Amino acid sequence: MDSKKFYWLKLKRDFFKRHDIRIVEDLPNGKDYILFYLKMLVESVDHEGKLRFSDTIPYNEQMLATITNTNIDIVRAAMDIFTKLEMIEIIDDGTIFMTETMKMIGCAADNDNAKRQQRFRDRKKTEKAIALEDSVTNNNAKITDSVTNNNESKSIEIEKEKEKELDSKESKPKKTRFIPPTLEQVQEYCDERGNDIDPRQFFEYYQAGGWKDAKGNPVRNWKQKVITWEKHSNGHPINSSQSYHRTSGNEFLDLLNNMEDEDE
Repeated sequence: MDSKKFYWLKLKRDFFKRHDIRIVEDLPNGKDYILFYLKMLVESVDHEGKLRFSDTIPYNEQMLATITNTNIDIVRAAMDIFTKLEMIEIIDDGTIFMTETMKMIGCAADNDNAKRQQRFRDRKKTEKAIALEDSVTNNNAKITDSVTNNNESKSIEIEKEKEKELDSKESKPKKTRFIPPTLEQVQEYCDERGNDIDPRQFFEYYQAGGWKDAKGNPVRNWKQKVITWEKHSNGHPINSSQSYHRTSGNEFLDLLNNMEDEDE
């Protein structure tokens, strides 16, 4: 049993450059004539270029207009033109013969067609796989770029935070460590100011208390303390005859408490 064959119409790339086609297309309603011609070619493929309604009935113009969905006036004019240009031939029994059809027909058996379709499907699968691979590669590249950019952004932010922290530390004034004076330094400062303060009394008072004031707060500036004592001497020295022991209720301690309050 012969394999079933499939036919198709092979339209060459230069079809519309053919002289007869150009002549027809250039006529009024020429494009309608060409479309009608192509429909007739397709109809004739399965019949080796012959157009006939049945073995006993040939096609007439009205029937051609119906099967090709073409205006009857276009069919009448086109058939006359095609005949004159020998694009078709009307045989004595009324059969319309499309002279170019046999040159355009291509065919393939069932198995050949199946192979062709399989090759087409395989090619599509390959193209799809390549497209998918390219898509994955592009996505991975985008993810890598995104991660790299994020890491770089984080690194920049960390560096900025470090710089801010460093600037903040540098902008803060450093606390000066208090260094207790020697008796000689106190003596020199009192002489420099020309006050009536007893340097030894001053020195021994704060030295005995670990250089803390009457309220127990660390002394930050001993020269300021000298100035405070100076204000309360009223022109008379706070001399060693007055007790400088840190004893509650002591007159000298009360005086120093008042001095410390003013010194703050």
